[in-house]
Amino acid sequence: MSEPKISICIPVYQKPEYVIRAIQSIAKQDHKNVEIILSDDSPSSDLKLAIQPYISELDIKYYHNQPALKSPINWNNALDKATGDFYMLLHQDDWLESDKALSIFLKAFSENPSVGFVFCKNTAIQPDGQIITLQAIPSLLMDMSKRPHHILRANVIGPPSNTMLRKGIQIRYDESYIWLVDVDYYIQLLTKGYQYQYLDQHLVSIGLHEDQTTVFCRNNEDVIVKENIWFAHKLGNAAFNDVLIYDYYWRLLRNYSIRSIADLNAMGVENPKILWVIRKMLNVQMKFPLALLKIGPISKLLMFSCYLARPKNK
Repeated sequence: MSEPKISICIPVYQKPEYVIRAIQSIAKQDHKNVEIILSDDSPSSDLKLAIQPYISELDIKYYHNQPALKSPINWNNALDKATGDFYMLLHQDDWLESDKALSIFLKAFSENPSVGFVFCKNTAIQPDGQIITLQAIPSLLMDMSKRPHHILRANVIGPPSNTMLRKGIQIRYDESYIWLVDVDYYIQLLTKGYQYQYLDQHLVSIGLHEDQTTVFCRNNEDVIVKENIWFAHKLGNAAFNDVLIYDYYWRLLRNYSIRSIADLNAMGVENPKILWVIRKMLNVQMKFPLALLKIGPISKLLMFSCYLARPKNK
């Protein structure tokens, strides 16, 4: 019986040196039945030229997008071209750390036939080579199927590069998001009932650098607040029966010093996207000085009082 085929989908934009590093990590794998899909948003042909030495060695399918699709549309474009039995979305600045990474992923699927996706330890590498391992929270790992929305509080899966999926999963990334795009994707997977397996191993390295979208978003608070409020609208009022989700949004408004509906509007949030439960929180917080709200025990007491006084949602 032939080995299962893995599609590694890499959405790319310039930075050929990153893409080559990712390709080289794939070439070293002990599992060889792999197709590499490159969906290139670069304005030039530099990337196409850079991969030429690998064309004869590996099964590389290259697509040059003109005009550029931009993320996360380009992510979905790469995924749509996958033909493998399993697939993963590998960002161009990430790479497979272990030469047995793909085999280890496949072994997890083989041992757990009901599993829809497998993900590994979230390990980031700084430009100076320093390794940052983001420890998974055991309670969230065990509870994700029952409470998928809690990934909003802590994305224990990490970037898409950590994850391999089984053929047939047609879920795609919501193209309206930048900051919460992977969180939304994982919640879709879990909400639809796909089971998962966590591998406590450093199989994929997440490359950190200053040009990443993550850095851009962290320096642009409007994007973070706007997408979180959009996501609350997607969840609906009933999700706020969960006190931990309620607390998450209470702290979001407080930490980003949101003091009015006008503040949200200025960040790009349209009024129809602001749930009444968010408005209620905001009305309560506006009655107190921000400095007082940032005192932990006081804020927690006010949050819980507001939570208990809310109309119950179904």
